[in-house]
Amino acid sequence: MTHISKLTLAALPLLFTMACTDANKAPAEAAVAAAEKAGAAITEQVAKFAPEQSKACRDELAAAKAALAKQDYKTARAAAEALPAKISQAVAAASAKQEELAKEAAKAAEQAKKEYEVGSAALSKHVEGLKKHVATLSKAKKLPQGVTKAAVAKAKEALAAIEGGIEKAKAKASSDASAAAAEVKELGRKAADLAESLKLKLK
Repeated sequence: MTHISKLTLAALPLLFTMACTDANKAPAEAAVAAAEKAGAAITEQVAKFAPEQSKACRDELAAAKAALAKQDYKTARAAAEALPAKISQAVAAASAKQEELAKEAAKAAEQAKKEYEVGSAALSKHVEGLKKHVATLSKAKKLPQGVTKAAVAKAKEALAAIEGGIEKAKAKASSDASAAAAEVKELGRKAADLAESLKLKLK
């Protein structure tokens, strides 16, 4: 056997191994590694504001890793190479959604603040009218038909409670204008009921 023939035979196993190695293996492994690194950007916050896209990215990454484990390098590579871009899109979508919701929340808070201010001003005016009316009734020798001394005494207690509620709503307005506006609205109903019981028309 010639020297060349011996070298050829010796190289056959190496050539056979190279021929059997999938050309997609190294690129697939690199692509999956890159996709895993990019996947770290899918945080809980991103998943919260872009749930569908986040889930799709995670599912595709899992599928790419599974394909890699099965040595289906072509499938793994194809799936993984597209993931970084998809993950970036999911992050961008989450950021946009979060910004949109923040703007809506700010708008709602501003509206609640206006409702509180308007309602509070009207309620304060009604309470002042009630206080004057109760003071007048307390001094009156004869009460209007349907109004008793007990009702007048009870009205004083009710007014004190309403004023206490106004102070509580005022303290809450800076942190939760929506809740403060709701409380003022409820106090307004109580003031209206009280006025009706005292035969007073609120303006």
